[in-house]
Amino acid sequence: MDKQLESEVRAWIDDDPDDETRAQLVAALATNNEEQLRSWFAGFLEFGTAGLRGSMGPGPSQMNRAVVGRTALGLASYMKARGLTSIAIGYDARHRSYRFALDTAELMAGAGITAHLMPRTLPTPVLAFAVNHLKVDAGVMVTASHNPPADNGYKVYLGGEVDGIAYRGSQIIAPADSEIAHEIAS
Repeated sequence: MDKQLESEVRAWIDDDPDDETRAQLVAALATNNEEQLRSWFAGFLEFGTAGLRGSMGPGPSQMNRAVVGRTALGLASYMKARGLTSIAIGYDARHRSYRFALDTAELMAGAGITAHLMPRTLPTPVLAFAVNHLKVDAGVMVTASHNPPADNGYKVYLGGEVDGIAYRGSQIIAPADSEIAHEIAS
């Protein structure tokens, strides 16, 4: 087993808040499954105009609670730097969507941002409507839309005007996508 990879995996295990993904990593280490570990640690899931989308699983290249948490904290940092103080968070019926939405709401609240977690699963357009209706500064929809069932995703919306761009509940565009990505990486 490559020592640097093993070190990265062990550090991830120490910080992973999820029992399921932590157990997958421990099992892969125990069986010296270097090929699988390399796949899971092949870089960070990239944030862009579509937000995040990817297969659910352990490690930085998959959708999981650790990646969602890092993304939520980066978004919170972006919001706070612009005086944005409120967010609506929705989720669909995919596996882990509610958990990812709840983690996002808790992390946003911990960062001092008022978080409105939608009361049940809902289609993506309802979240965009909620951003306007609730007059919040941002929105997150946990969904992978048309992607395969083993995937999940994290779409970001902005409300009102941000950095001179009138969003009004629409998905982010440049330069907000790269600015949020920068905060996530920080």
